[in-house]
Amino acid sequence: MGNKKPRRGSIRRRILLLVLAFTVTAALIISANSVQAVGERLERTVLQSAEYTLQLASASIRANIQEVDALADWCSADPSTRTWLLTGSAPAALRQTVYTTVSGKYGSMRTLPYLQRFLCISAGGGRLNFGINSAQTRPLTEAALENLPGFGNEGDTAWQRIETDPLMLTNLATRGIPVTRTLRNAGATRTAHIYISVSESLITDPLKDFALIDGGALYWGMGGELYSVESGALKAAESDGFELTPYEAETLDPATRLFTTHNNGQTLVVCYPIGLHDLYLIETFPAATIYDQLPLLLRSVSIGLLIIAVLGVVLGALLQYMVARPVQALQRQIERLSSGDLTPDPGLEWNNELGDIGQGINRMADNISTLMEKRLEDEKQKQDLEYRMLQNQINPHFIYNTLNGIKWMATIQHADGIAEMTTALSNLLKSVSKGNEKLVPLEQELALLDDYFTIQQYRYGGTITLTIAPVEDKELLSRCLIPRFTLQPLVENAIFHGIEPSGRAGEITLTITREEPDNVLLCLQDNGVGMTPEQAAKALQEPGPEEAAAKFRHVGMWNVHRRLQYSFGDVYGLSIESSPGKGASVMIRLPGPNIQGEKP
Repeated sequence: MGNKKPRRGSIRRRILLLVLAFTVTAALIISANSVQAVGERLERTVLQSAEYTLQLASASIRANIQEVDALADWCSADPSTRTWLLTGSAPAALRQTVYTTVSGKYGSMRTLPYLQRFLCISAGGGRLNFGINSAQTRPLTEAALENLPGFGNEGDTAWQRIETDPLMLTNLATRGIPVTRTLRNAGATRTAHIYISVSESLITDPLKDFALIDGGALYWGMGGELYSVESGALKAAESDGFELTPYEAETLDPATRLFTTHNNGQTLVVCYPIGLHDLYLIETFPAATIYDQLPLLLRSVSIGLLIIAVLGVVLGALLQYMVARPVQALQRQIERLSSGDLTPDPGLEWNNELGDIGQGINRMADNISTLMEKRLEDEKQKQDLEYRMLQNQINPHFIYNTLNGIKWMATIQHADGIAEMTTALSNLLKSVSKGNEKLVPLEQELALLDDYFTIQQYRYGGTITLTIAPVEDKELLSRCLIPRFTLQPLVENAIFHGIEPSGRAGEITLTITREEPDNVLLCLQDNGVGMTPEQAAKALQEPGPEEAAAKFRHVGMWNVHRRLQYSFGDVYGLSIESSPGKGASVMIRLPGPNIQGEKP
């Protein structure tokens, strides 16, 4: 008896020391990783927030620049304007026509308030002068025009620098960004010119509400020069002292460039390209803005370490009273259960509290086994019932529209074509009443579609056509399986909601191709009114309760999509590509014959 007590005490101390050592080590590792992870996430969040703000501002600036470029390009491409520009001596009527056309184009510009001067000079010396600077200007003599960018040997310029308008009076001079184009005929000695002076406000106005990070600054990069954005103006910035070092961090856009500079402390530089003319919008801010928040984080981590240490002591005290063999046996049984072995172990049912746990584990194993079997059976029945419900939704919807078509034909055409329509309807009704066969060969589905479209052609007086592109692999049509009534609802949707509202003749094209790795892709394309991306996404969603009264509008797309997924899996089904006024393309993705052949 005297020998057991020291041994028992020694084991308790070892357990306690082991638990404490493990707890402290784990806490230190977790804390270090947490500090590093949170610091990296904090840095990434700040950088990406700055980048996102730059992206939003850049989008507005890019749209403005594109419109100004488009005006200069339009003058170079418009037939009448180009003719007048390149003609040495043009008739007055042509000049008047060009003046009306150009002034109309100029007046419709969204960026009109930023165009200080818009000057078109023909090869014959004719001039069209627009803009707020046109009223107060020097005489447009040859000598004065020679001072304009693009008139000398430097060539065309666009978005390269800021300079004073050389045609303005000295006391009224304004700064602008020149955009020029030079036109000449082959062998001509004289040239035509287009000169646009753009106010720097075109760039600074979209930046008025720019949210800078604390201590940050905003810059504009143009023509290899750096300009600070201050008080609605671009001011030349001293960039000689900046020694930029590339900085690696995750960005929203791969084109975004990150740098650091150590002038007056570490500064982070986020450089976002406008995407035109090598222009950049740049934000700089002190790195301390990010790292000043880390002390608060360290305080929280220290408190967490203390709590973990206390919990470790409590855990060590509890572990002293644990019995190894029963616990290990229970653990092994639980691991067997987690791996899928639900066989009960009678050896766990000891005559004590741990035995009660063993009994509970064995009962749980029996219950789980029973529940899993029942759940599998219920799930299979549920899927079969839902599939049949979806299949049955098609039948009344389709028959209703078909009978309406026959009634319409009988009224309008006095029996012409009714025989062929009735034959087609008979074939369709036979297909509907075949039973519960879920999948049919693709060629059988195409035959069903042909019968349906025969009826619709009579209904619309031949104003709609269905073209099925030839399929070189004939074996594909006989071996590839597809749920019955997949193509008919999609063609019906294309006719009723795409072609009919357009008020013009309709064309529907079906192509069947193989898709890697071993799938089949059916593309059903129409020239109807199309739909927005939101409407396309909603068409593949289950109608909500509020749309119950209009459920037949959705039975086509959603019904077909769900039946394809029930039959083959979630990776298959429908996808839609469409835009308003340009028709719609519905892609049907099926497993190929090889994959289907592997199914039991």
